Amino acid sequence: MKAVRNRYRDSIVINPLMRGGMIPRGVREELCRDWMRTGYETCHDCLEGRSGLIRNPPITEFLAEVAEFFGGDVAEHTFGCRAAQFTVMRAVASQAEGRTVIADATCHYTTMISAEMCGLQVVEVPHSGYPEYRINPEDYGEKIREVRQETGTDPALVVATHADPYYGNIIDVAEVGRVCSEAGVPFMVNAAYTGGVMPIDMKRMNIDFLSLSAHKSMASLSPLGYVVTSYQYSKKLFETSKIRPAWSGRLFGKKVPNLFGCGIGGQPLISSMLAFPYVKERVKGWDGELDKTRRFADEMEKECDMVLMGDLPHNHHLLHFETPLFWEISRTHKKKGFFLASEMVKRGIVGLHRGLTKHVKMSVYGLTEEEVRRVAEAFMEVAEAGRGREQDAGEKPSARAG
Repeated sequence: MKAVRNRYRDSIVINPLMRGGMIPRGVREELCRDWMRTGYETCHDCLEGRSGLIRNPPITEFLAEVAEFFGGDVAEHTFGCRAAQFTVMRAVASQAEGRTVIADATCHYTTMISAEMCGLQVVEVPHSGYPEYRINPEDYGEKIREVRQETGTDPALVVATHADPYYGNIIDVAEVGRVCSEAGVPFMVNAAYTGGVMPIDMKRMNIDFLSLSAHKSMASLSPLGYVVTSYQYSKKLFETSKIRPAWSGRLFGKKVPNLFGCGIGGQPLISSMLAFPYVKERVKGWDGELDKTRRFADEMEKECDMVLMGDLPHNHHLLHFETPLFWEISRTHKKKGFFLASEMVKRGIVGLHRGLTKHVKMSVYGLTEEEVRRVAEAFMEVAEAGRGREQDAGEKPSARAG
């Protein structure tokens, strides 16, 4: 077997799935020094049989801190954000009369899969289409009324994806929360791309359930997520096991079925605990990160013939560009659609989806100004070289008006 090495360990990462999950150097060093001996290094002093109840290291205390930071009352750690969504879906599926979930048409596929696994049907709130793909919060109210009329029951759950994973659009979840509160329908926000990156207050936004991705937006190892809720819903969400087989009579009274018994412990959870002070501090700088993102997007549109998709002005660090120049280059390049990612890797930048040149997604969240400059110059170099290869580039596409 070949030696396993990370060939990208010194590269600038621009993958939007990864930028919010970049682990601080000090956390990496402490993990390697103290926590990388066994996969169960958090569990030596487990007394209750569930990692969320461990007090040494202070996991129970940490989960309370997570809940408070996001404006909730109770939090549990999960096997990624998808498991957090499943936890909520399973809880509502087991207790609600309705069998319908209302979700935005730009939700992550795991929202759909979670509903499917729990035997729930999904009704989509439509987006506005090309090029904004905007979700109107008022359309949630219309869909609630439609579900009531067609099924005779309330929706089991309403879901809004705070920042969608395709265009980086921000849904006004506070307005959706108001609509759901007035309608008396439970409301979940998938904050996989926002929780730990930008401010969220569940109480102010009328959010009943918050699903989080620690490895996408909380500077942590994967796979780790959190589900945060209120005291009111926590009893349903975190109900403990009741099963007692007749032959053995065994009980699992501290295990939570909706969490697959016990949430993931070990290094992912420790990494999140160590990184949390850093995450809480960096959220305060969100406005500066957003300004940096917008300036970078403007430069890419001007210098590289890119066209930004989604809302304008853009309100999240995930950037989705149409890239007609790179698409034209790829049609005659010997590497075809793989040339762009390859050229960027040569320049020490990794994270573009290999094989795609018609459109690309990227992020400069958390990069220094010097690193952002290196990324911008790399794109401009590739664009300029490509223009030199084209004998007839045609009319330069114009960026959308802001």
